[in-house]
Amino acid sequence: MKIKLILPLFACLGVSQSVFAAAASITFSQYRIILDKDTQGTELSLRNDNEQNAECLLDLNYYNFSVQNEVTETQGASDTYMPANKLLRYSPRSVTIPGKGLQTVKISYRHRANLATGEYLNFFRISCSEKDLNPVLGQPSLGAKINYNIPVHVRIGDAVASSAFEVSAIKSVGTGYELSLKQTREGTRSVIGDVKILDKGNDDELGYISNFSLYRPAEFAIHKIMLAKKPTNGVVVEFEESKSVYMPVKLRLEIPASEFL
Repeated sequence: MKIKLILPLFACLGVSQSVFAAAASITFSQYRIILDKDTQGTELSLRNDNEQNAECLLDLNYYNFSVQNEVTETQGASDTYMPANKLLRYSPRSVTIPGKGLQTVKISYRHRANLATGEYLNFFRISCSEKDLNPVLGQPSLGAKINYNIPVHVRIGDAVASSAFEVSAIKSVGTGYELSLKQTREGTRSVIGDVKILDKGNDDELGYISNFSLYRPAEFAIHKIMLAKKPTNGVVVEFEESKSVYMPVKLRLEIPASEFL
């Protein structure tokens, strides 16, 4: 079985590199879902990129996050920090997608009394396999199964967060430098955005981390960015969340050239 995990910037949950014949290939309209008081429902479109039909089953996966943003799979809701399973509603839970076709799943959450303000989290596990008709026996046959995981955040009330950068280390490596940055998180929700490393002199992009996720209840994460050469004017580190979220986080840190010895 091939496991494909759509978890932005989870190095420890990377995509298996194994190759299987007759495996489904599904792409999605969203690779992260955030529901809050302004967006209580959405649609997730599943597109079948193969010629053959595909069957997909939807259920929930459970993960916890350590203080340093490391992820571990748990056994279920009772072992998971603030799971969203009792809030989420989604249908259908199984779909057959024709070759090159599209299927839509509706996703929402329901209000429950006395819920604490904050973020509740689960991951959609979408298990897909190619379905074809055996030309000899005339019986349906299923190919290898691929599991996709998509994070689903349910934010109750005015869930807010703050974040900050600090330099952990700067090391000379060959003709370049390894820049280690510590990003901290506080508050009642995860922090999700893009990290940019810019040349302070001309704003050239020296490094980029797309869709980085510092998940609640983690307190910090370490970014390691390789710079090809010494930045003679120093660098600017920027982090920015989507403007569509409630009270988005935006950071800027300047590191002078004198720090790169």
